[in-house]
Amino acid sequence: MLQFKDKIKKLRKEKDMTQEQLAEYMGVSPQAVSRWETGATCPDIFALPALAELFGTTVDGLLGVDEKEKHREIRSIISVAEEKINQGMTDEPIIRLREALNKYPNNEQLLCSLMYALYVASEDEELCKEYDGEIVSIAYRIEQHSTDSDCRNTARSILFRHYCDTNRKAEALQIADGMAPIETSLERNIYWALEGDDRLAYLKERMADDMHYLLWDINAYSCHANISEEEKERLNSVCQNIKELMKVSLNVE
Repeated sequence: MLQFKDKIKKLRKEKDMTQEQLAEYMGVSPQAVSRWETGATCPDIFALPALAELFGTTVDGLLGVDEKEKHREIRSIISVAEEKINQGMTDEPIIRLREALNKYPNNEQLLCSLMYALYVASEDEELCKEYDGEIVSIAYRIEQHSTDSDCRNTARSILFRHYCDTNRKAEALQIADGMAPIETSLERNIYWALEGDDRLAYLKERMADDMHYLLWDINAYSCHANISEEEKERLNSVCQNIKELMKVSLNVE
């Protein structure tokens, strides 16, 4: 992997530019460019986006970051964090995700993953108070700067739930106004673009997801509704039948 000084020199030559031309473009002296290329100094951090745009690369690419390796590392960090969270552990994922964001401060997937970890940890009342500002801040940052619709929707959903959990229903409803209805979602519409085995596989996957949501709804209703024990037993029996159907027909636990 090329060091920054070597990367700058290589990109400049590929662009068929002299040090003087690069200096003029960046508004610095030719001596400054020379020092960049010898490793004596580095450009101001705020100059990096302009340099990256000039050379048709990203700031990470300019700094010599291997994009494929970067994405593999980020996917691995998020995967491990999600596994830990699903096991009821949040302290370690929060630490690891914050460390990753020190390395990749603008990565939207890492921000979403950290926001989710903080939200799950906020089931503890004291941690909810401690993490409240950070959850809101991450959501605002993603909303303002992210171009990834999945990240934006995930952040909105987490913040919506967090506001509901902390009795800020008015703020939650403001977020809800900006949420897309399920009928317009990709998950509800991609079916029409699929054919043959792809369509059947997708329908099977969607049925499994729908049944998981149905089970959650039934359990939530059973917990919150003022119904008899007999009615609760009937609902529990329905849940067991759904689980059996998922296992036998869809091969899903």
